[in-house]
Amino acid sequence: MKESGERGGAIGERPRLDISNETTLKRGVHFAFTGIDGAGKSTQAGLLAKYVRDNFGPTYLFEPRTDLVSQLMVNLSWQYGRVGRREYFGHYAVDFAKAFDVIRDHFGTAVPLLAAGMHVVTPRSSYCRLATSIGMSGKRDKRIEQVLGLIPKPDLLFWLDVDPDIAFHRITTRGIDSENLDFLKVFCSALRSMPEAKGWVRIDGGRKIEEISHEIAEKVREFFKKCRPSTSKT
Repeated sequence: MKESGERGGAIGERPRLDISNETTLKRGVHFAFTGIDGAGKSTQAGLLAKYVRDNFGPTYLFEPRTDLVSQLMVNLSWQYGRVGRREYFGHYAVDFAKAFDVIRDHFGTAVPLLAAGMHVVTPRSSYCRLATSIGMSGKRDKRIEQVLGLIPKPDLLFWLDVDPDIAFHRITTRGIDSENLDFLKVFCSALRSMPEAKGWVRIDGGRKIEEISHEIAEKVREFFKKCRPSTSKT
């Protein structure tokens, strides 16, 4: 069995579910998403959480939050430099701080719920944070990977792979936030180049919401049929 971070600091993997182990069967299932901004991660995570809750038991939609450190970086960079936090502190400092945000959120919320038998759906995974780091710096940083490597791989990780131009159009259309098209392209390239992607469930994120959610639901049904046959209602 591989230990987390064994592969040169790469994000660790949790051992696969063993359906012969009664203790393992009582544990909740962790579903997560990765993809660029505008890929539809939050939308699909919400739909998946409802689907899993209706068919396979209690489910928690877990939205990681930004904590004191990240907010302080935003405030200090504006107060002393009138610039963004990346420009003021540098990419490494920001991504390293964010990595610890992710760690705190996962072990403080997701792990206890999973241990109690509740299923957890996370709109963003640690791979999103790693891809952002790669996109910003142009390389993989061993120290950031070592921190993020403390988080085991989700039981089922959906990669919403979408063309950056489509994602950018979605972001500008909804008008809630803004994003740079060039960064979306860099982010997308980083995700597609990661060797870890071979273990993800790739979903074409350029389609209609209903088409995407239907495919994800099918993958989840297959997962429960194979690994949790006694829990399925379908």
